Amino acid sequence: QSQVIFKFPNDPVTLSQPPEMAGNPLKWPGFEQLGREFHECLTPALQQLTFGDGALDEEAKQGLARLEGWLSAPCAVTVKIDGTNLGVDNTGMVVGRNTILEQGASYHKVDVWTVLQGYPEKAELFRVELQRLAGEQVIARAMLYGELCVLGKYDYAKVGIFKDWLCFGAVLGLGAEEEDFAPGQLSAQLRANGFNAKVSCGKVLVAPNQQLEELLARLGVPSVFGGYRPGSITQAQWAAHDGQGCLPRFASMRQLLLSEWAQRILLPADGVPMCEGLVISSEVDGTLFKWKHAGEELGKVPEQLDAIVRQLRQLGSCQLLPEGILEVCERLLLVATLKPPDSKPPKAVKEVKLADEDSEALAVWESTLTKFDALEEVFQRGKQAMAARQAEMIEQVATDLVKDYDAAEAEALKRATKIVRSQFGRSFGIWRKTQTSGA
Repeated sequence: QSQVIFKFPNDPVTLSQPPEMAGNPLKWPGFEQLGREFHECLTPALQQLTFGDGALDEEAKQGLARLEGWLSAPCAVTVKIDGTNLGVDNTGMVVGRNTILEQGASYHKVDVWTVLQGYPEKAELFRVELQRLAGEQVIARAMLYGELCVLGKYDYAKVGIFKDWLCFGAVLGLGAEEEDFAPGQLSAQLRANGFNAKVSCGKVLVAPNQQLEELLARLGVPSVFGGYRPGSITQAQWAAHDGQGCLPRFASMRQLLLSEWAQRILLPADGVPMCEGLVISSEVDGTLFKWKHAGEELGKVPEQLDAIVRQLRQLGSCQLLPEGILEVCERLLLVATLKPPDSKPPKAVKEVKLADEDSEALAVWESTLTKFDALEEVFQRGKQAMAARQAEMIEQVATDLVKDYDAAEAEALKRATKIVRSQFGRSFGIWRKTQTSGA
């Protein structure tokens, strides 16, 4: 039976499937690892300079221009908290990364409705403030996105953010009457008013910068940049950047990547990184990047960085390349390959497994678990919900195998299907035993 589960002004949304199956209409966009983006931008030029006559084609020139733009432009940086995406909008809709949450349902075993109490009203105030700047562009929906800290890692429990939510940005949806080009107009209008906005999948992403920091603070919305600082870094060390408030900001990405500030967090003297990594938002175009250390699952990024560093060393000085690019890429390679002294294999790889089990797919599966609600919550909803979730997870794992491990699409789907069915079934068996023993 169809039902209207939420309503925006003049825009009722009718769904034919149960609420737990409904797709998130305002997804936070996925974004790439920093090393992979550098590899993608540099590889065409490096190949042509190494094996060609020294001339660059348009693809190579565009890649270098894009990279130089990021390296030279100001950027903001936040700690990447190891948790799961959770969003709340101005109508009271709460979403995970991929789906709308059923009213009152827990998410990753957390009562998110209590955690987010009062935030729909703050999301509406956020929408109204940006609407004032947008002029005639109608902002119908404003989704505040943050990290729900569901893993008791690092010092999360000690500093009081475990099972809490910290905002890191927003996604805006336009009114149904707006033209297709309206997201670009809205983004430009917000950028003209100081926000780091970017069009993404027909919506407008609002990334971290000083204006967003100030607005969230004024509305009483706790943020990643205001609500968390790794406990092992002092306030003075944390403040050693170019920003004025709590949000770390640097005059250029090049400066950030080579800074003592970043080294202190990702490559400290004791060798133990203070967090999972950093999220960088470029102020030139709103692009977001993940900069993760070698203790985390990085896919093919270490190999990709090693390849471009080797080529850069072979080429030597070249005026066609961004200034200081070798030093920057060497720093990225060091962060991606220097394992912490207590580094352990990713949890998925440690699990008891069959001899032919796929370690890459297992690592992707482990990451996928944070992108949906907890499997135990799905099992409680019955067979239909389980079948739907299994299909969604197969799609997600296949996508990430292609993106992170350069797998061919057909092979990725085959590997994803095998690993998801195996791990899903194993988890269901464990859960069913706990239900039987507790009966």
